[in-house]
Amino acid sequence: MRVWSISLGKYFGVEVRLHSLFLLSLPVIVILASLLDGSGMRGVGLWLLLLSAVLVREIGHGLAGAAAGYSVERLELMPIGSMPTEEESSTQHSRAERPIALAGPLANFAVGITMALLMYAATSQINLFTRPWVTAGHLLRSAIWAQILLGGLHLLPAYPLDAGVLLRRQLRRLRGDGPGMRATAGLSYAIALALIVAGSFMMNPWMLVMGCTLLLTGRTAATAQLGGGAAGDVKAGDVMLTEFFTLSGSDTLADALVRSVHSMQDVFPVVRGELVVGSIRRDALMQSLHAEGNGYVQSAMNRTVDTADVDEPLLKALDRVQRSGGAQLISVMRDDRVVGILTPNSLTQSMGALGAAKRMNRVFAAQDDE
Repeated sequence: MRVWSISLGKYFGVEVRLHSLFLLSLPVIVILASLLDGSGMRGVGLWLLLLSAVLVREIGHGLAGAAAGYSVERLELMPIGSMPTEEESSTQHSRAERPIALAGPLANFAVGITMALLMYAATSQINLFTRPWVTAGHLLRSAIWAQILLGGLHLLPAYPLDAGVLLRRQLRRLRGDGPGMRATAGLSYAIALALIVAGSFMMNPWMLVMGCTLLLTGRTAATAQLGGGAAGDVKAGDVMLTEFFTLSGSDTLADALVRSVHSMQDVFPVVRGELVVGSIRRDALMQSLHAEGNGYVQSAMNRTVDTADVDEPLLKALDRVQRSGGAQLISVMRDDRVVGILTPNSLTQSMGALGAAKRMNRVFAAQDDE
């Protein structure tokens, strides 16, 4: 799944972006609202209520972080809240981590309970405990339960939920980075699948959206798990592809496709002289050629370019690319000159080979010690 986001602006020095998962959850909720409640427009209202619950959680989380001296420059909003950065999720400030983690759920609980009290003060005609709790058919009740359920969700030990972040930190301290992350990732997948199964059985859009979000963000956790083991001290230059094939923006799509046959790359840097100006995937070449005829590469290329220094930690480079969104490859630089590239396929193969090499080196070292 391609990750992207849109900016909602900058508030109090924090850039707020809406993650693609949150945007894609909108049609899901609208379709389910049309099928279950007969009103797609009320599904839009339900989606906005979920967004408001996420914002309440982030405000509480941010205030607690600011009080502890922790600053946030960017928030990536998903249906479950914001995704913690690698630096945030691995912080060792044990005194501050629990209050910060609890601040989000407590903010949701406080707002939900306050709304419930105000509702009962205004009218006694609404039964708050009528099921389903979150439904497009009753937005007032859903507004209350969206706050309470999101707060309760973050008490589950699934990464990247607040309790899951705490658990992962604790397991990393007790068992080491690799084993701790693997244990948390397995538990997160189990909880996500349980939410999806329960949501499907009860036709509950909230549980479905939350379960799918947890399942998909598990891919990010798996990447972090990989980094915690073999990639923890790996530099971009250690796994870059040094023999790579480039295309020119002035190449025709047909010529570029023919030339790409002789390379095993899945993504090609597009250059102008020695400057990388974009990238294009092989399947994008074929699609553009089929849909628009034999145009030029520059008209079909992805113009988002991301670079990393050859000595930059790999995890830092990957985290930056994930946040920027849109980049299909990373150009690895030395002295303002491209010396290699990183693509999804090459990175997977290189990390696998690097991990195997490190394991074999440990075996040989143990044999030598004997």
